[in-house]
Amino acid sequence: MLRVAVCDDDLDFLKSFPTLVVRLFADAGLPVQVSTFSNGKSLIEKVEKEKRIFDIVFLDVEMPHVRGFQVAQRLRELSTSFILIFTTYIESQSREGYVYGAFRYVFKNSLEAETAEAVASITKLLDNSVLDQEVSFRYRNSSVLDDLTLKKQDIIYLELEKTRRVTLMTVHAQYDLLVKPLSEYAKKLTPPDFMPIMRNYLLNFNHVEGIQDGSFMLTGGLSIPLGTKREVRKASMEKYLRFLEERL
Repeated sequence: MLRVAVCDDDLDFLKSFPTLVVRLFADAGLPVQVSTFSNGKSLIEKVEKEKRIFDIVFLDVEMPHVRGFQVAQRLRELSTSFILIFTTYIESQSREGYVYGAFRYVFKNSLEAETAEAVASITKLLDNSVLDQEVSFRYRNSSVLDDLTLKKQDIIYLELEKTRRVTLMTVHAQYDLLVKPLSEYAKKLTPPDFMPIMRNYLLNFNHVEGIQDGSFMLTGGLSIPLGTKREVRKASMEKYLRFLEERL
């Protein structure tokens, strides 16, 4: 069962929206348990106390005292794996929310249709078998070559260093792979989930938590730069935004 949080200061919305969420997920064959919060502080305290994040968080942008973006930032510090959806009446805010790793927006002016689209996108994401696939590499274990098999979803990035060394960073450990062009490794890791960044990174966009100070903020407190030049940073950002759009 998926654990869903709905956080909104509008008490009428907070009463009716969970019913819609439960119905739409049930139609998709996914049972959910919804918890409601009337302010961001109570949601943060709940997560901090239980040390467990919700699977999906519907978060209002405009709330008094602590705005939705501030709540999202704190939740991302506590966990990276939840699906974040902002709810709002203001469409111009959409780009800002992606800095916090938003999966998408639900605009309240067309609430049922927007929520139905969001649930369909979430269902598609959860059913995505590509990242569940396993991939194998050869790596150096001390002075010995060894085989490594892991799920694609566990890969954060590959880095081609100046020494031509290829480093594989995963959620579990770091590995020293055989020296090959990144383009060879890219054949095993297909877009749009994995994309080249700055020529020397192959990044799994699913591990991007947000963007800060010109860098992708990643799972486990890691980060890589969008680029050193303006045009490179712009290209990296466009790749990430296309990835987000294709998930909708």
